[in-house]
Amino acid sequence: MKIQVLKWTEREIELEVEGEGHTFLGALQSIFLEDPRVEFVGYNIPHPLIPKAIFMLKVTLGNDVRTILKDGLRNLNIRLKELEERFLEAYRSVKK
Repeated sequence: MKIQVLKWTEREIELEVEGEGHTFLGALQSIFLEDPRVEFVGYNIPHPLIPKAIFMLKVTLGNDVRTILKDGLRNLNIRLKELEERFLEAYRSVKK
């Protein structure tokens, strides 16, 4: 994964994300949609044959996009760890 900053202000960030698609960006978008401090979040994949996407995040007035970006990434990591635990529990229950 390669990330290039296209735009960065106090309330807004736009990133070009190379090597990721709907699976990762959709999960990331879902996490940010749960945060009331987020005014807008979305991504666009301009061409299906070019593995680059544009990820956009805008936060509400009085919030810092950097803080909310970090919080969202941390929350996604927590969710993925929970998912891993659930899979391992299910696997262990079948394995017995």
